[in-house]
Amino acid sequence: MRMKPAFLLIALFACFPPTLPASDSEALTFHSSFENGRLYRAGEIRVVELKGDYRQMGRQYGSLLKEDLLALNRKIEEVFIKKMKMSPTRMAAIAGAVYDRYPQRYKEILHGMAETSGLGRDGIILLNAVEWFPKINHLFYGRCSGAAAWGPYSPDGDVVFGRNNDDDILYRDFARHMVVAVFKPGDGSIPTALVNYAGVIYNATGINAEGLFIELNSGPWMGFSLERTSIFTTLFSYLQEYRDIPQLDRAMRSTLVDISAIINVADKKRACSYECSLWDTRRRDQDDEGFLAAANAFLLPGWNLSSVDPSIEPDKSGQRQGNLVTLGARHKGTFTPEVMMKVLDVPLEKGGATVPETIYQVVAAPKDLKMWIKVPGFEEWREIPLGPLFGK
Repeated sequence: MRMKPAFLLIALFACFPPTLPASDSEALTFHSSFENGRLYRAGEIRVVELKGDYRQMGRQYGSLLKEDLLALNRKIEEVFIKKMKMSPTRMAAIAGAVYDRYPQRYKEILHGMAETSGLGRDGIILLNAVEWFPKINHLFYGRCSGAAAWGPYSPDGDVVFGRNNDDDILYRDFARHMVVAVFKPGDGSIPTALVNYAGVIYNATGINAEGLFIELNSGPWMGFSLERTSIFTTLFSYLQEYRDIPQLDRAMRSTLVDISAIINVADKKRACSYECSLWDTRRRDQDDEGFLAAANAFLLPGWNLSSVDPSIEPDKSGQRQGNLVTLGARHKGTFTPEVMMKVLDVPLEKGGATVPETIYQVVAAPKDLKMWIKVPGFEEWREIPLGPLFGK
């Protein structure tokens, strides 16, 4: 039977997923598909494009990243149970406390992952909390830094953001399974990309299809408020709901966090920082016209933080933030993504902000809908073109 051209075209489309534009296909390599989801690679960085309702997106995530999820589950047992002698019961309680505060739609993602990953519900919930085990057990508190340049600091005035995600050195091995997950639900929300370890579904670093970028640094240590929704899932929802800083600003000023945090945001025009204690959220704007740097200490005047134990505050926060301001001034007028990468590559001892505990680094260009990711010691800077994945 001779197949008509129209049917032939449909058949070919089903067998071979659409390719990215030539310039982007050089950065991303198609790897596999499952249901409506696709897995790409940028070097060793996994990039998943997920479509459908939240359960369907979870199913796609679980199947496409099954090998990574199983590998990380084994590492949790090796590192936290066998090496650090943490109680499995205690870990399950921590993971359950993280999961219980999730909005239902994000729980649906985890439920979908449980269906196709081979880990089951308990295994996925445990993996989703992998960053929290040392922190809730008071073994380590995160140290991060970020910088944004725009206006007179960049050649064309466009925003460039650089971010170091710093944590316990043990996460170097977990970072071999870094994922950029692009969520495209059919509920009218804005497509959103999150950067995190495989299986971790919340926003510590992310960007949406309108160019709104959000990243979180730990703030001065104040403990947890488990009666509140996690700020990490709240920031995921904010990326799905808001297009730029003016829209986001109203939501941020109405937000009380569950953990002290410094939330740095950028859109296509500028950047700002929110210093969030357990009782207030305050906005801090640029250090200089067109430049902003933040680490882990609140810089706005008027904070009364005398109750914070200085022995557990993130160390050298002021030095890291000050170094970024100095580097910003040195490169004023030249900030492109490549220049920001060079700035992030400068270690603390040589006047930068990068430390041995820097687990991964991100540079974002909101206008171009691109990110670059580096995992020190494992993967050099890799470009992630998000525009085609967002449908732009």
